[in-house]
Amino acid sequence: MKKQIFLTAIAAFTIVTICSCSRAHSDATINNAWNAPNTVVNSFNEYDLVASNQYVSYTIDVSTPEGKTKLHKKSEKQANELALAEAVIKYKCSMLINPQFTHLKKGKKILRVTVFGQPAYYRNQAPSVVYEQQSGDNITINNNIQYHSHKKKTGKRKRRR
Repeated sequence: MKKQIFLTAIAAFTIVTICSCSRAHSDATINNAWNAPNTVVNSFNEYDLVASNQYVSYTIDVSTPEGKTKLHKKSEKQANELALAEAVIKYKCSMLINPQFTHLKKGKKILRVTVFGQPAYYRNQAPSVVYEQQSGDNITINNNIQYHSHKKKTGKRKRRR
């Protein structure tokens, strides 16, 4: 009976030790995350967006070998994104304003997707650079992060007896 109580006490002590060690590790990680400074980079460019008066359309169809390859196992959303990206490339524009999509489906398969929209181009790039530097604000970050590499052992392990 005393043996069982002793073994139970050792098991409880071991569990408490393991839990408290892992909690201390996670607390250290959380504290490092809260103490890390937030870095904000303000960088932007100003452009004029010029929309064309003409509307364009682009179609991907499975009747062509190229279209069959492009639409193979694509969802409707993926097919829309593909058609939009290829329309922008084909018409050498920056974006399509108000793109509208039409689909021809057979079950879940998409046989044809067409995008229709107004091409727009960015013009007159005027970079805006704003530097804000306050004297005496030097920040040094040292979180004591340790990286461990886990290499696989190629040899066989020897068993201890």
